[in-house]
Amino acid sequence: MSNAQEILAHISAAAPSLRSWSEQMQLEGPSIGEVCTQLAAELVEHRRDRRIPELSALASVIGTLLQEDDEQDTVSLGFLEPLVWRALDGTLDASQIRDDLGPDAVGVWDGLYLGSRQDDLRAVEYHERELGPAAKTPAQLVEWLLPPNRWVAAETPVARLSVKEREAQLRVKAKCWIDRFAAPAGHSLQVGDLLFYVAPESPGVPKTEPLCAVTFSGPAA
Repeated sequence: MSNAQEILAHISAAAPSLRSWSEQMQLEGPSIGEVCTQLAAELVEHRRDRRIPELSALASVIGTLLQEDDEQDTVSLGFLEPLVWRALDGTLDASQIRDDLGPDAVGVWDGLYLGSRQDDLRAVEYHERELGPAAKTPAQLVEWLLPPNRWVAAETPVARLSVKEREAQLRVKAKCWIDRFAAPAGHSLQVGDLLFYVAPESPGVPKTEPLCAVTFSGPAA
């Protein structure tokens, strides 16, 4: 388990703008849990244009806390969850915060962020209504082009298809979380078949707004 005084010293060294805050906290003799909750609140106060300038510099400190002090979710719920809520209400830029947290915290962030947005997950079905006029039959899901449980940028190809003997791709139209696949590679597609589950990065996107599209890879023969 980390020593709270040592962690505060590391925070001060990594982010000089937090030095006076760290020194004040050291005088109070806090627990690790108190350091986590107070640090989250302080960083939100330091935000500029929905970003936290000090966050990337603190990535290694956050990683250490997660590795050594998160058995009781002290860091996940005390530090990361408050940032998730501020991202959900628009105070912070969710994508930028995620990038700045560093590799050790990204998995925890994604679990909390997507867990808080289960209502935003939506099923993608093979249908022109959802995927555009290219979603015809006969069709086949040839292969998935990436693993699930990840963020992908707008226009990323998610699957390779064959539609009426033409090569096609299933793409996302905006940055999205690819949650899980429902149809296996090689599956012959029928209208209405469930393909996968997806959530948009931006909260509040109407359920009626299509997030994916089928596009042909080249001109018709």
